[in-house]
Amino acid sequence: MARLKCLNLKLVFDHSYNTHPITAKYKGKEVKNVDLSITQTDQKEEIHFEGFTHRDAKQKIAGRLLYDDREINMHGITSFMMTNNKYVENKLIASYTDIHFNGVLTIQFDKPWFEYNILRGANLDRGYASWDPIVLTNDEVFCVGDSNTVGFGANRSYPIMLNAFNFGVEGMSHDGCFMNIKYILENSSSVRKIICLLPGETRKLFNFEFLDSKGCIPVTFEDKRQLPKEYHKDVADIKEFILDGRIEKDWIQNVSNIIDVCNKHGVECWLSTYDPDMWPHIPTKYRLPLFPDMDTFPERATDNLHPHEKHYELFVKNIKPYIDKKQI
Repeated sequence: MARLKCLNLKLVFDHSYNTHPITAKYKGKEVKNVDLSITQTDQKEEIHFEGFTHRDAKQKIAGRLLYDDREINMHGITSFMMTNNKYVENKLIASYTDIHFNGVLTIQFDKPWFEYNILRGANLDRGYASWDPIVLTNDEVFCVGDSNTVGFGANRSYPIMLNAFNFGVEGMSHDGCFMNIKYILENSSSVRKIICLLPGETRKLFNFEFLDSKGCIPVTFEDKRQLPKEYHKDVADIKEFILDGRIEKDWIQNVSNIIDVCNKHGVECWLSTYDPDMWPHIPTKYRLPLFPDMDTFPERATDNLHPHEKHYELFVKNIKPYIDKKQI
């Protein structure tokens, strides 16, 4: 598993003043800029500023945070405690980067910040694969899949029509679906039935270690996101794995994994896909009818790419005789 033990960031200060220079101190030493070595996702850093005076109206320090020479937003993780400033109330200021007072700048890192700014939407330590946080409900039926389960751009998707929990995640891979099914089974006391509309064999979940956490993100062969360089080789290997066809066996094995884990928990398992080439590889006992071909109806979702409500209605009509009959 690919691992990034330490993340190197650079805090750059752009100084402005007329007659009175400003002093920045990091760990007791005066600095012009600060090299930050981040080893924990909840790491906290403090920089002290001295020398501000009301006699110099041009005094200011603008702080910028860089990663691989790319500026990244730090508003959500900064705060500034004003200290030793004359003629003003010393108070705590949130989301502070342009500094005009004496005091202490605190940078409090957290997992969501790293997920968004460094890992391009990957998630850390959630136990499931999703761009956004998901809170389980007490539903008995859970639908798992990608954007075709989400119902991207459609008025209604099949989970709504089945009165089920929608655990669809845009861009999800087949093994990401397995991860999400495992999470449901291990964390829901109400689940009785899993319905999974699997994506085709064009995506693979990339699992990695990041500082003190574990993360995951689905990768496609044409993925253009720039993850940290420590992961580039593993991402390239995944793309090759997809392109040379080895992913087909992985997809088939993943189907077996889903069935096995559902059986282990005594939960009904129904599987389908919108990929006609992979659909026959689902064992008959667990196989639902193939998701309707896009050309079945001329209508499309609002993005003109995803299925229309009519596709979902037909899918539900086709699968109802199966899912309403308990598996034996």
